[in-house]
Amino acid sequence: MADSVIARRGATYELQQGYRLMLLPAVLAVLLFAIVPLAGMFALAFSDYHLIRGTNWEFGWRNFLRMLSDRRLVNSVYVMAALSVFGVIAQVLIGTAVAVGLQKITGRWRVGRVLFLLPYAVPHVAVALIWLSLFTPTLSPINAFFDLFGVTIPAFLTSQWGAIFAIVVADTWTNFPFAMLIIMAALQGISPDLEEAAALDGATRVRTFIHITLPLLTPALLMITLFRFIDSLKHFPMIFVMTKGGPGRSTQATNFYAYVQTFQNSNVAYGAAIAVMLFLTAALISYHVAKLNQRVTT
Repeated sequence: MADSVIARRGATYELQQGYRLMLLPAVLAVLLFAIVPLAGMFALAFSDYHLIRGTNWEFGWRNFLRMLSDRRLVNSVYVMAALSVFGVIAQVLIGTAVAVGLQKITGRWRVGRVLFLLPYAVPHVAVALIWLSLFTPTLSPINAFFDLFGVTIPAFLTSQWGAIFAIVVADTWTNFPFAMLIIMAALQGISPDLEEAAALDGATRVRTFIHITLPLLTPALLMITLFRFIDSLKHFPMIFVMTKGGPGRSTQATNFYAYVQTFQNSNVAYGAAIAVMLFLTAALISYHVAKLNQRVTT
């Protein structure tokens, strides 16, 4: 009896060791590609590293104190907030609407769902190039079509809010399928008996969706909002290809401004400090949304 217990414990120990060895490549990859660069970014943020002027490696808070009086940084935060808020709202609304619509499609037409996933598979640089051509009056087939009827479409990329609108449209087009997939999965978990019971009570489809379906979708909507908001802090490819921060500096979001400081102004330390601020902001938002999601689901 004792020998069998010892044998089982030995087998369990060997199994645990095997699991640890299986996890070792993933742990090493995280350390190499996530933890080490993150630590380096924090170290640079507290330094005075400059590509041209050189550095004395004096560590301190100067880069973070500089942020308090940097008007360009404040403007970049406003631009990032506009891109994130409008983009996430549009993606959630469109993704939810498309998911609810596709949920009602049955039969062979369900194959058409794949078409709505295609934008999500296109690289962001390619998406930016597509929409850059569509928003450029001399290249856009949309402008050429309306010109036949004497209708002139404004050049969106020549004004701040027009450029922001163009970036939001491009970002929404490529990312709303993510929201659509999550909502469709959540809808699969809602029992159709609830809708049938509401219909028997005389509730319309709109009232059923608002009072039954939508509350049950709240956890999924919060998760989508969290992931899409964090990802929206990385608008760099769209901005770099479509506007390059213009017109003027009107579409320089915070991450693009960090790029300008690092690679155009050669101020690596200040650019790293801005990146640290973005990282901490995303972490703080993630924590609060996760707590809210936990409160809703319990």
